[in-house]
Amino acid sequence: MQDRYAQIRSRILELAEADEGIKAVVAIGSSTRSEVKADEYSDLDLIIAAEDTEKWLYGDIPGRLGDVKISFVDPTLGGGKERRVLYNNALDVDMIVFTPEQLVSAVRDGVAGWVCNRGYKVLYDTMGIGEMLDEYVCREVKYSQLTEDEYKNIVNDFCFHVVWAGKKILRGELWTAKMCIDAYLKNHLLIMLEMYAVNKYKSDVWHDGRLLDRWADESIKTSLPKCFAHYDREDMIAALAETKSLFAHTAEEVAALKGFAYPKVAVGYADEVFAGFFDK
Repeated sequence: MQDRYAQIRSRILELAEADEGIKAVVAIGSSTRSEVKADEYSDLDLIIAAEDTEKWLYGDIPGRLGDVKISFVDPTLGGGKERRVLYNNALDVDMIVFTPEQLVSAVRDGVAGWVCNRGYKVLYDTMGIGEMLDEYVCREVKYSQLTEDEYKNIVNDFCFHVVWAGKKILRGELWTAKMCIDAYLKNHLLIMLEMYAVNKYKSDVWHDGRLLDRWADESIKTSLPKCFAHYDREDMIAALAETKSLFAHTAEEVAALKGFAYPKVAVGYADEVFAGFFDK
């Protein structure tokens, strides 16, 4: 496959060679992975260590790498910032920009670990960051398990917001209801789906639901299309019911797998109130 980002990488390295203030350039993400490799839709993710971060975040450097079409600054790991740029031909480059001191701290404190643990490649280094990454970054991806208290809290939170979303539908606040059903509740559902996949199948789940269609089992993938709603009252009611059902089923499975007490009172009451609202 053609390397669509070769020219941009080459220009960055030329800048680094000419500017003593640029101390390191590290590629992360799909361009460095041995599994789930980059394809024609992949972006280029970089960590930049530079003494003058302003030139990268707010100065002219992004424009010296290519024809900028869209660009903005976003907060990123460790309280840092990244410049996200869409160049011509839909070339998407994300540049996390640190001072050398910030990058050293991010590596030592483990903050940078989760973006490097699936793969990284040092493209330029005058500060010894390559040795530090080799020492501190664990290539084994570990999923953080919920404690029983955290599990119970998420289940109760979910059940509370099932009732809350139902009230918003009844009041005609469809935008608010939809954002709860298809954003807030889905984030809670995702946590439970991840817990289920990790504990039942030892699956390698990815962050933010990435590659869910690869790691979720078939029954979940069959249920998910019915969990998302159009901007329509009756469709929202149906999607809320499906989301509630899938969450409850998965949460009960997780409780059994982990030896947790299943919060049946909260789940049962949410079912009761939902039925009172809509089964008329």
